[in-house]
Formats: sequence, C-alpha cells, structure tokens
Amino acid sequence: MTHFLAMIRIRTRAAAVLVLAVTTLLAQPSADWNVVKALTPGTRIHVEVRPRTVSGQVRSVSDDAVVLQSGAGEETIARSQVSRLAVKQRGHRKRNVLIGLGVGVGAGAGIAVDASTCKSFCIGRAAVEAAAPVGLGALGAVIGAVIPTGGWRDVYRASAAASLASQFK
Repeated sequence: MTHFLAMIRIRTRAAAVLVLAVTTLLAQPSADWNVVKALTPGTRIHVEVRPRTVSGQVRSVSDDAVVLQSGAGEETIARSQVSRLAVKQRGHRKRNVLIGLGVGVGAGAGIAVDASTCKSFCIGRAAVEAAAPVGLGALGAVIGAVIPTGGWRDVYRASAAASLASQFK
C-alpha cells in the first residue's frame, strides 16, 4: 500500500512540474511586434527605452514605431529603441473579495456544524454557530480585498541581439 501511495505522490509531483514548465513557457513575452500592433488606442503601457521607461496610453502603432500619450505629451518611440513593452492588466479585486467571502463562509459553516455536534464541554455553542460563518466570511472578504491585483504583463521583449545593436547606434 505504501508503495502505491509513493507512486501516486511521484506522479502528482511530476505532473505539477510539467504544468509549471508549460505555463512558464507560455507566459514568456514575445519578440513579435504584431502583438504590439494589435494593441488598441487607450491601452495603458510601459515602454522600456534604455535608460528610461515611458508610461502612457497607446495612440497608435505602426510597423516602425509606437505613439503614446505620456505625462510629457505625445511621444513617438521607434521600434528599434523599444527593449520591452508591458500592458496594464485588468484588476480582479471584486472577484478576489467574492472568493474570500465564499471560502470564509464555507469554513465558518464547517466550524458551526462541528460546534452543533458538540456533546461534551461546550462553551458558547450557539454563539459559535451564529458568528463563525459571518466572522470568517468578513475576514475572507478583507483578505480578498487586500490581495494585489492587476499589475503589468510584458507583451513584447526585443531579442538580445536587437537590444545590443540599438544601444550602440
């Protein structure tokens, strides 16, 4: 029996490593400018142009450049100068709050059910039954609200050779 459980653990770990490897490869930014050309006007972006990073909203993208509205006004950045471009991801705060609320209420309900079956030294059984789902639900919602959400996702990263060539121009 222990050999069988050990084999299941090994297979589970191997599957987890495989899933992580595949998702890591899929999450890598592309050196394909067509991804940048597909951005819609108004999309919030960070463009790394060594030695600085420019942030703003996309105005337009062509085969040769990206035009964005930044704090300094409208800027045109040549494709050859872009070493990295990231887009602002949509936040999921509401979803995280609802997930936290659901997990908290579920855990609280489990504690309440356990408290209702108490047969020996039980202190405040009725209070636990009433307060556990509410209290843990509120705690879960708060935790869901403070979890970082959104952020930036790289969509374009120039090849290493292109980055080196642009630095020596």
